[in-house]
Parts: sequence; C-alpha cells; structure tokens
Amino acid sequence: MDQPQRLWILTTEYEPHIIGGLGTAVTNLSKAYAQNGVHVTVLCRNKGARVNTETRKRLFIVRFPAKSPYFSAKRQQFQPSAIEKWIGRRAIRQPDGIHIHSVPFSDVALHFQAKRRIPVVYTSHSLVALENGPAHREKRMVAAQQTLLLKKADLVTVPSRPERAKLYKMYPYCRGKTAVVYHGIVLSKSVSRASRHHLLYVGRLVPQKGIEQLLKAVSILIKEGTRVRLDVAGTGAKAYVLHLKRLARKLGISSQVRWLGYRKPNEVRHLYATRGAVVMPSLEESFGLVALEALASGIPLVSTRSGGLADVVNAAVAQTIPHPSGAAIARSIRAMLNNKRLTDKRVAAGRLLASRYPWSRSAHLYMKLFRQLQSRNAAGKKGRS
Repeated sequence: MDQPQRLWILTTEYEPHIIGGLGTAVTNLSKAYAQNGVHVTVLCRNKGARVNTETRKRLFIVRFPAKSPYFSAKRQQFQPSAIEKWIGRRAIRQPDGIHIHSVPFSDVALHFQAKRRIPVVYTSHSLVALENGPAHREKRMVAAQQTLLLKKADLVTVPSRPERAKLYKMYPYCRGKTAVVYHGIVLSKSVSRASRHHLLYVGRLVPQKGIEQLLKAVSILIKEGTRVRLDVAGTGAKAYVLHLKRLARKLGISSQVRWLGYRKPNEVRHLYATRGAVVMPSLEESFGLVALEALASGIPLVSTRSGGLADVVNAAVAQTIPHPSGAAIARSIRAMLNNKRLTDKRVAAGRLLASRYPWSRSAHLYMKLFRQLQSRNAAGKKGRS
C-alpha cells in the first residue's frame, strides 16, 4: 500500500496563533508531512470572523471562525455539517486519513470517519480529566468529548511512554490501539553564549507548569546573593497571570522578573540564543517540547523529570530538579551555575540527543501508521465483499 497521499490535520492551534507545545508540534509536523510528498489540508481555528485560506507547497490551510455556523459555543465543537458544506463548495478531495490533535474538532473527525470511512488518528497531547483546576461544566463536557474520541479513533498516539501509562490507567480500552510517537525538533545552528544567570521560562502560564515554585526559587537565590534574572515567555488566564505578578511583588523580585507574554516560534528561538539557561519546573508534562528545544539550542537546561519529561531529560543532558519545590529548584539552578565544566558537557550531550528527534522522523512514523490503517481497512472491505 502506498503512503497516504492526502491527509487532513485538525487542530485549534496553528501558526501564527500558537499558545503552547501543541501548536508548535502540529505546525512543524504538517510541514514535515508536506516535505515528504503528502498533500496536507489543515483545518484550524481562525481568530477572525471569516473563513480564511492559505496555500503553500503541498499545504492548504483553512481557518474557520469560532462562531456560527462553523462552531457551536454551547458544545465547544466545530460543526461537521457547515464544514462539510464549505469543503464541498471548494471541491477539496477526500483524504486518505485524518490526523486530529484538538478535541473541539472531534465531531468533525468522527463525522467523516463514520460517513466516508476515513481512518482517524488522534494524538492526545494531554488528558483533560487530569488537568488542574475546578471541574466546572465546560471541563466535564470537554472531558466527555475526549473520552468519546479516544474510544472511536482508529488509532491513538501519545508523545511519551509516561503519557501512555496514564492513558492506559484511565482508559484501559486504548490498549492495543495506542502508539508512542515522539515530537520532533528543529535543530538550532547557534549556541547560547549569554550569562547563565539570565534564566528563561517558556510555556503556558498554568499551575501545573510550576511557575509559582520557580518564582520562589528566584527569590531564594537573590536573598542568598546569587544575582539571577528571569524572563517569562508565555500566556495564561488573565486572573492567574495577575496572581503570578502579585506573587513576584510579594517576594520582592518584580525588578528581576520580566513578563514577555506570547512569543512567536522564531522569537522563542532568538530567546534561546540570547539567554543563559532554560528552567522547566513542571509538575506534569505530556512530553516537554520546550526541554527538547532547549537542548537543541545549546542552552543549559534545568528541569524536572515529571511525566513525559522523563523520556528526554536525564542527568547526562540537564541539571535535574528532584521535586518541584522552590528550595529544590533553587538548589538545582545553583548547581548548574557552580559547575561550569559539567554544564558545558551536558549542553554538548543535549544537542546530540536532540539531533535524534527530527520532525521528518515523526512524520515517517505517522505515515507508516496510516499505511497500516489503510491496509487494515482495505482487507476489511475485501472480506465483506
């Protein structure tokens, strides 16, 4: 069976509208598919009020507004009927497979799976039911939608072995139809030469990322006389960001912390090249794309090994944080600063490790999985005839 020639990618995040690792992963994966000869149609969310399209080499990007008739605010789902009509008017060819990354597109994916027998691969970047925060009505609804998607998808993929273990524990019916496919990385040509006292955090501003504990660590270091600075690149809920800024003021470190807000991928790469060390104090990660990006950029990494981070972070490539408390993070940052020779050795080992994770590798693995699904479906049709 030939490789899938046409794929649809369904995602709420796509460049330039990227919030976290999901958007970065999907954007780079779609480009890797296209570079491997696959014709890719990306269905994603548009911040504007109209449907926008963009054409690149073997990439067709359709951005649907999160409003009626394309989106149901009540169900937080894109609407299959409206999207199917739009696709029909544009005469977009049926794909050989659908690769969905975001739960709000689950109705669309399952509609085309049932109606046109298109195989669906769902990459679970996180489990909604396990995310921190109150279990309000919308979260329960999205968790139920994810549960249905996990059950109905022909294949489920996760970005790390720890994430697969969590998936099996919570959704045992996923055994036998789940594969681990690691995210890829774009290897940087530059290596950071900045002072290692200039720390960088990159990621969403949510409690499970450990940003509060990092602020406490910075306070501890400054009080003991270690002159560090921290740049924070990322966004989050307005109320939580205000809480973090109040915490920084309370700790007396407001002048040592800069809040950079959202940064585009090319801007993040510039930050890696001009800052001294990346700190990942995460309490939980499905994979830890930022950690791999840091290793690829030749910047020292100080990180926990929580969740999926354990697959890429170890003492050979990073200064590990034994547990995400302010004191433990401070000790780990101090150890990175005080042992230059070991830190240099880890930077070199980290770049070597990151070089083994090109996006082309991830794309090839997914293409192999789609070929297997196509063969299975073809055998099923033959058996029914």
